[in-house]
Amino acid sequence: MTRSSLISLALTACLTSLMPVSPAWAAKLRISPIGIHLTATERAGSITIVNTDERPVNLQLRIYEWSEHEDGQEQLDKTDDMIVSPPAITVPAGASYTIRIARPVVTPVNGEQTYRLLIDELPQPDDPRTIGQGIKMVLRNSLPVFITDAKAMADLKWTVWQDETGVHAQAQNQGKRHAKIVNLTLQTASGRPLSFGGGLNGYVLGGATRTFTAPANAAGAPLRDGDRISLAAKDDALDVKAAIVVGRR
Repeated sequence: MTRSSLISLALTACLTSLMPVSPAWAAKLRISPIGIHLTATERAGSITIVNTDERPVNLQLRIYEWSEHEDGQEQLDKTDDMIVSPPAITVPAGASYTIRIARPVVTPVNGEQTYRLLIDELPQPDDPRTIGQGIKMVLRNSLPVFITDAKAMADLKWTVWQDETGVHAQAQNQGKRHAKIVNLTLQTASGRPLSFGGGLNGYVLGGATRTFTAPANAAGAPLRDGDRISLAAKDDALDVKAAIVVGRR
């Protein structure tokens, strides 16, 4: 795996992230699918971008190897193991464009290889009629790309504790496949549910550890060491359930 020019980008764990550079104008795009899943023997996949706006949009496309830190920060490294074609496009108003993500060489996959495809909207050329209306805006979409061995599985081990900064649920993925955590909730000893937010909470990549945090007052009564609680979430269509004894870090 070639690594050069380390790039650390603080992207959120959602499927798309907005990178505001201006409040002026951003294209209305539809992207399908919102991620690429390849088997270990597949070479390429594709994504279609539809511009539903009345103006053309210029896009830059780049792909990076993806790993993550315990605090949820994503680390993106340059790679030669995946390519995106073409690397820059113009999508006319009302039109669509299909891009291709490919492996130059199909090699065996041990577990899973993970990447992020960044689709950046480039600023429109200056229009003299808009001078003085503010700086421009760029919309960034960050899409996951996975190449997975069919035998690879996620294996999550959970730890829960509370301190002055909040209630923390830490997932250690001892498997070789990512877990996509959705609707993470704790059922506390008082019977009150504690939600870490509806929808996508984030990914826990194979071999990685990630901590999810909710406000300290979200639990109502503070969690105490030794409390027995239950955890529930979804990993795509799979149920995630765990019985946990609250500890302290």
